[in-house]
Amino acid sequence: MMGHGRVFIVGGKRTPFGKFGGSLGGITPVDLAVYATKALLEETKINPDTLDQVIFANVIPSTPDTLYAGRHLALKSGLKLTTPGIVINRLCGSGIQSIIDAARLIRAKECESVLVAGAENMTMIPHLVYGSRFGTRYGSLKTQDLLLDTLTDQLNQTPMGITAENLAEEYKVTKDESDQYAYESHLKAVKAYEANLIQPELAPIKKDRIDCTRDEHLRDDASFEQMKKLKPTFKKDGTVTAGSASGIVDGAAAMVIASEAYVQKYNLKPIAEIIDGQVVGVEPTKMGIGPVPAIEQLLARNNKTVKDIDLFEINEAFAPQVISCQRALEIPLERLNIWGGAVALGHPLGATGIKISLTLARQMQHLKKDWGISSACIGGGQGIALLIKRV
Repeated sequence: MMGHGRVFIVGGKRTPFGKFGGSLGGITPVDLAVYATKALLEETKINPDTLDQVIFANVIPSTPDTLYAGRHLALKSGLKLTTPGIVINRLCGSGIQSIIDAARLIRAKECESVLVAGAENMTMIPHLVYGSRFGTRYGSLKTQDLLLDTLTDQLNQTPMGITAENLAEEYKVTKDESDQYAYESHLKAVKAYEANLIQPELAPIKKDRIDCTRDEHLRDDASFEQMKKLKPTFKKDGTVTAGSASGIVDGAAAMVIASEAYVQKYNLKPIAEIIDGQVVGVEPTKMGIGPVPAIEQLLARNNKTVKDIDLFEINEAFAPQVISCQRALEIPLERLNIWGGAVALGHPLGATGIKISLTLARQMQHLKKDWGISSACIGGGQGIALLIKRV
């Protein structure tokens, strides 16, 4: 267990996720997070002066101010001048890491409340130019695509998609199964939208000719036939296509994490209690299996089994990767990513962990389910998982 004192998720909001090159492409990661934060503070009626710390999750600082993101989010969201902020990067696990770190700060009695936010603007990620500062005697300057290279593990030169193909081989996931899963991710998300289940977590962005009120990567008209026609991206006879990989998107998510004393003092209604979190390392060339040992260790430490957990949100980095985790853990499909996942909605790296944890807490409230786990695989070979309980 994480230690003493109860810690709660008071509430959360996220921007809709804009598609790659879409309507949110011109808004910096910090400003995306400000939208989510202001909507959250308005909805929960939390006074920004009462927030003690800011933790900002971001993977690729696509603008210079993103390096200042923790501090700038505090200042731009109206928190008091003395509120410190930090930026953390555990790649795709950054969002969940920010929640775990916030809970630790509170349990260590260093503060009572933490604003956690995660954001990514993948459209804005620059190309780098090496050698320009001091010039070159002969030949060209070297340019590099920071986006492409971030999605490749430089240690072993393995694109993330190949790590998913490695799992597909090991867990015998076919392209058909992968395409079917991808189609169902869209279907579940479309149904969740139709039932007005996703809209309450959104902070729509309408300004300066931007009108983003829903997730732009989501295809209302997705079909299994369409998915089947897409050719494998990473390997000739592979399983991962443009349709069964998580969407490259822009977006942010924010959450307030607080102690029991803070919740009582301000008469707040939390949506979930944070019980415990776990991070592990795994073989880098099979990084997508990370959620499995993370979840297993988390369950063992809390005297629980997969059967005790009502709902799971495992980030859909790639369809065959989630299927592999689901098979390894024997999670019933009806308990997994029930409102669709990143294949349908997109995966803004730093924001994802907060988004899926928020969605999970809201699913538990909606369905009156007691226990949930959010989890993500992490480039470089890691896994992270968070155990939460309905309040």
